[in-house]
Amino acid sequence: MKISLIADQAIGETQRRDFDGLGFDAYARILAAAATDTRGPFTMGVFGEWGTGKTSLMRLVERQLAEEENVVTVWFNAWRYEQEEHPIVPLVGTIVQALEKHKNFKQRFGAAGQKLIRSLRAVAYGFSAKAKVQVPGFAEFEASFVAKDMIERDASLTPDPLLDRSLYFGAFSSLDGVELGRDVRVVVLIDDLDRCFPDKAIRLLESIKLVLAQPGFIFVLGVARKVIEGYLQHRYASEYGIADFKGELYLDKIVQLPFHIPPSTDRMDEFCRGLLADQPGELVAELQPVLPAVADALGGNPRAVIRFINNILIDFAIGRGLANGQAGGIPIRFFAVSRCLEHRWPEVFAALTAFDELAANVARWTPDMYAAKADGSGAEALLATKLLSEPELRQLLASPPARDWLTDHALRHASVSFLIARQRFSRLDTSEVIVRYDAYIAFSDENRPEVIQIVQALSDAGIRVFFDGHTAPGERWQEILDDKLDASNSLLYCVGRTTNHIAGQAGELADFLRERPEMAVIPVLLPGADTKDLPALVRARQWLDFRTGVTAEGMDTLVSTLRSKSRRA
Repeated sequence: MKISLIADQAIGETQRRDFDGLGFDAYARILAAAATDTRGPFTMGVFGEWGTGKTSLMRLVERQLAEEENVVTVWFNAWRYEQEEHPIVPLVGTIVQALEKHKNFKQRFGAAGQKLIRSLRAVAYGFSAKAKVQVPGFAEFEASFVAKDMIERDASLTPDPLLDRSLYFGAFSSLDGVELGRDVRVVVLIDDLDRCFPDKAIRLLESIKLVLAQPGFIFVLGVARKVIEGYLQHRYASEYGIADFKGELYLDKIVQLPFHIPPSTDRMDEFCRGLLADQPGELVAELQPVLPAVADALGGNPRAVIRFINNILIDFAIGRGLANGQAGGIPIRFFAVSRCLEHRWPEVFAALTAFDELAANVARWTPDMYAAKADGSGAEALLATKLLSEPELRQLLASPPARDWLTDHALRHASVSFLIARQRFSRLDTSEVIVRYDAYIAFSDENRPEVIQIVQALSDAGIRVFFDGHTAPGERWQEILDDKLDASNSLLYCVGRTTNHIAGQAGELADFLRERPEMAVIPVLLPGADTKDLPALVRARQWLDFRTGVTAEGMDTLVSTLRSKSRRA
């Protein structure tokens, strides 16, 4: 059987990846139109975590601009030039090349275009002029340009080697004096900034602000902003002693339009169909019913989905090879379910593979049974807790392939044994799943029934909750709690009859808020709560009163509040 692996390439960068599948085309049309209609200088930021499709979206923008006669489109891969001392030099050279290759350059740009090229060449060729330029609001930028091969290692930037060195000293003023036509745009798309070392990325950003903020220039930056912000916060704290420096304010000075890649979880069905287009029909028939659920479990990250599919294709191929290609081997859908559970919910995977009766029981559960099961104990309660609060797990286990996995004990054990014996489970082979929660719920065990009722209502309303109902034996619970708190937008601090009397709990809350000052805290008063002994940090906040029981009106208020806070996060 043919096994065709999938290259992790952006849209348009390979003949096999020319389909959208993520609904980006509409965004690309709007961003391209904004670039052509905005006079500039202007900078847009395409923000998203690694693997979410920043390059694909920017390639679609480039494609939209390709036929515009008055637009010169420049694609610059910042990572390719990371080793350059001054990445502004190859960037400027790339812009010059794009200007000279533009089919209507002389006609549309005229004398102003030629002057622009001369000015940019002067900046790029400069050469050993050192000066420190202080830009308000930015770190000090050293403007030092050294002669080197510019764009292609074996080619010169320009056929004219006798460039007047004195042009460099007037380069900045010359650039300021260039007056392109009001309808002319130079759109520069800079990709892979977050693959550069942060200090190099920041140097390039400052160079753009200093040198290239010219009328008619539009910059589109693709970056995972947390990489830049985290580096800046660390640097300012360690080198300058500024512990409360906010890295996001730095990018706000450069980027006038932040565009965040929207979640792709609701578009995974179409995306997965496109990825499976070259696979044999029998594999598509097995994977299509389960793959969208797997993709959602992987956070809707396109890169993670591609890596996952490649892994199960190899699993299946090895399995068939060991069976000499004979029928009756392990179906690929069993590898898909095993891998997904082990990667995203290892504690659920461990329980279901250890107890056949539990797996068979879970296959018979219905959603209205989860709350009662979660109020119990043991592995059954652990599973019910996860099903109650994790919509992706519910979606996965409701799929026909997962039902087969739960009920066919022989094939389930065969798939798991194969993956373990062949060392096919490895954190290095899969992408990290980044899951954000709308709320983390902290509570005392005595209030479990009321908390389960709250969790079920929130989950039914589409609110993502981390409900620490049960932690699997042997797990480092403090690390898990810290990770989940950091991944949550709000803390629901449930107060019951004994909450205020538990030793150290008020101090733990104070420590928590001190470490996470930006997190919203919503006190929830449950039956038996005594407001007289509430910690000061709780009394200072508006609480939700469920002392007489959880009400529909109160839950509506809580859902609305959590949605509002998640939008602002």
